[in-house]
Amino acid sequence: MAEKESDTNPLEDAAANLSADLEGERVNVSDSAVGGVQGGHVSMTDSAARSVHAQALNMSDAAAGFVTTKSLEMRDSAIGFAASEETNVQTGSIGVLASGRVKAQEVCSWLVIAGKLEGNVKTTLPPLSALAAGAGFGLVVLLLRGLLRRKKGPLPEDGE
Repeated sequence: MAEKESDTNPLEDAAANLSADLEGERVNVSDSAVGGVQGGHVSMTDSAARSVHAQALNMSDAAAGFVTTKSLEMRDSAIGFAASEETNVQTGSIGVLASGRVKAQEVCSWLVIAGKLEGNVKTTLPPLSALAAGAGFGLVVLLLRGLLRRKKGPLPEDGE
């Protein structure tokens, strides 16, 4: 017996399975601007959202500020910050992406943190520059903490 090749995207099947496990419901956002979206399987088309929390998110010509999801699929969309277990991007922009697995045809990002990365990803900061920027930020935080402690003076001991 020959196996039949499926035309469906495997992430759609995974999204449907994850959606069934979530207590939330299937949410469709179309031609809208909303504050927050939460659900099992969220589908956004020609829309914008401040934040999205879902088991599976499918975006097409959409934008979101902050996204947390297990499965992210996006086409011609933009996200400020995204955290997901699995990400599939046809074309899009993500400011900061943290994901276990990223599969991308074309994505532009400021910073990508991924366990496994496949495809064409353009980052604003090369890895060494990102490391230097992080080290510089950490140093500034330590210096500011030291200055603030010095201005306040020593903390009083217990019993005084």
